[in-house]
Amino acid sequence: MSEIKKIMVALDGSNSSYKALDHAINLARQTQGVITGVFVIPLFSVNVAKPKSKLGQAFTAAGKKTLQNAKLRCAKNGVLFYEKILCGNEGFKLVSFAKNKKADLIVMGSRGQSNVKEFILGSVSHYVVHKSPIPVLIVK
Repeated sequence: MSEIKKIMVALDGSNSSYKALDHAINLARQTQGVITGVFVIPLFSVNVAKPKSKLGQAFTAAGKKTLQNAKLRCAKNGVLFYEKILCGNEGFKLVSFAKNKKADLIVMGSRGQSNVKEFILGSVSHYVVHKSPIPVLIVK
């Protein structure tokens, strides 16, 4: 368990993603690890610093709020938290970011905010489980 130092958590504001964060916090406390919370905007051309469209502004605001809530939750538990907002295909972006940052573990909820439902896992978690070379913890 001591090799889990860099934990990436996929956050989308859903109850499932906050449950995943709680599990990540527990792991980080046990291993003196750090958490990076990632919110992915499912649009390809949003400038997060200055979104121009109303939809881009709404997604960016939701991402910032979600990551701020996660940061407070981590701080209350004595865990260092970094945040990142990405834009594009959610599953692909999560796997790519985790690989580039050399995460030891990806933690995510089994279902997120998506309206598209699958029988067992949500479409994003399904993609991440099958494409990630990094261990993935799915929280129900």
